[in-house]
Amino acid sequence: MGQHGYGEANGKIILIGEHAVTFGEPAIAIPFTTGIVRASIDELEQNSQSYVNSDVYEGELIYAPEHLKSVIDRFIEQYHINTPIKVTIETNLPASRGLGSSAAMAVAFVRASFDYINKPLTDAQLIEEANWAERIAHGKPSGIDTQTIVSNKPVWFHKGRVTQLKPLSLKGYMIVIDTGVRGSTKQAVEDVHQLCNNDNTYKQYIKQIGKLVFEASESIEHSNFLKLASVFNLCQDYLRTLTVSHEKIEKLIKSSMSQGAIAGKLTGGGRGGSMIMLAASIDIAEKIAQNALDLGAHHTWIEYLGG
Repeated sequence: MGQHGYGEANGKIILIGEHAVTFGEPAIAIPFTTGIVRASIDELEQNSQSYVNSDVYEGELIYAPEHLKSVIDRFIEQYHINTPIKVTIETNLPASRGLGSSAAMAVAFVRASFDYINKPLTDAQLIEEANWAERIAHGKPSGIDTQTIVSNKPVWFHKGRVTQLKPLSLKGYMIVIDTGVRGSTKQAVEDVHQLCNNDNTYKQYIKQIGKLVFEASESIEHSNFLKLASVFNLCQDYLRTLTVSHEKIEKLIKSSMSQGAIAGKLTGGGRGGSMIMLAASIDIAEKIAQNALDLGAHHTWIEYLGG
């Protein structure tokens, strides 16, 4: 039996601070434990070709998508893997939806690769390796996805430094909605930076989002669900102005509000992807989730925010 390595990781949800965090403002993120990526590496016979089996690509490594090929090639070269390998990636975490799928894939693969070569892996090494893969996927990632996934706890993220937060204790529900629209975090981040470079007015919206993160933290600290809802709605206004919302997000927010939601915003890169709504009761949360599916959302999840 040949060498084998295995690793897994869950996704993440940015509560607030997306886009502004790439300018050095803080952000708050929590693990998204419903979404899991599993990666395995198996040694193949010497005369075989290295192979990839995943949702996005199945075939020889040499023809794999660039971000996937780069990560695997780096592992092969860095650790002098002299025999062909088969990399299998399985996930129920939708890609390009702002739920940390690429970071989860990177973390899972790094864990699998160190398991394959039978070497210990520190969190610092894991974060460094996974962030390298994230730069291939996103160009200029904030690092918040990797940090949240590795810590697997709610985190305050600011300029590359992470502070773990206490578990949420809010009397309310969060509905996570996969809009079904494939977003591009890399493109959205680049566009927002270009906007801000060309017009200082947009930088003020970035700073305002940064201030809202502090208000959200205070709301969480004092278990003030209604205040957090107000902060969410203001944040979505700024994200809309920064051009990273989407007509489907806006449609779902408006419709969800008519079903009893008290707040809604995109999460992650935007331009589609995923969004989060807040509701005061499970009955309202279930109505919002079903309504979103009726309007063409691909999937919904309901999370209780009471810990």
